[in-house]
Amino acid sequence: MSFVKKFLAIYRIDWKMLKRDPMLVYSIVITLILLFVVRYFKDRLGALYLPAAIFCIIFIPLIFGMIPGFMMANEKEEKTIAALQVIPISSEAFLTYRLLWASAVTVILTGLAPKILDIPIPWKGLLALMALFIIEVWTYALLITDFSETRMQALTVSKVAGWLLILPPAIKFIVIARNISTDWSKFTAFLPTYWVYRLFEGIPFNDYGDFWPGLVVHLMWLGTLVWLFRRRVL
Repeated sequence: MSFVKKFLAIYRIDWKMLKRDPMLVYSIVITLILLFVVRYFKDRLGALYLPAAIFCIIFIPLIFGMIPGFMMANEKEEKTIAALQVIPISSEAFLTYRLLWASAVTVILTGLAPKILDIPIPWKGLLALMALFIIEVWTYALLITDFSETRMQALTVSKVAGWLLILPPAIKFIVIARNISTDWSKFTAFLPTYWVYRLFEGIPFNDYGDFWPGLVVHLMWLGTLVWLFRRRVL
């Protein structure tokens, strides 16, 4: 089977599911509304605006990782994902095809978010964020897929994983808002979203030292989840 036919075989399934459940359109609209709402309260938030804006941007890969995660969980429940094994491609190639559109939407919205929020981010910082966000799309989607067998389980897993991944920026926001001397968010350094926040903090000072340890943490999560996907799903 040619590359194009492999690509179309998977995306034909995705397109049918998206037409049945317009979650993608709703998610894009909700994301844009969230960005504009935070931007509207910029003056009222004052010093808390930047943490709030970062908190908002971090939601982008989580929202668009959730959609393919639910789709693959639904396929597991309906046993249709097993039929995809007849397509002669590797698990990694299958995930690339499946998550490519979600990654593309995340990149586009990540590029738009600083303009909507009126946050100056240089291209170097934007590219670094996009690289980590693409991995987070895969991570969140695989968390849902690997640990759920039905759509109901997927909903539960997405909530637990979502709360876990927003924990670092949430704790950081509370530390700043309450002027707490100890930065308790450092205890969440094992989570990928912690390093996204750290990267955000360094961008205004042209400090990208946290990108590389952040990339390592992201890849460790992704590698583990891909391994679980190969053992438990395909």
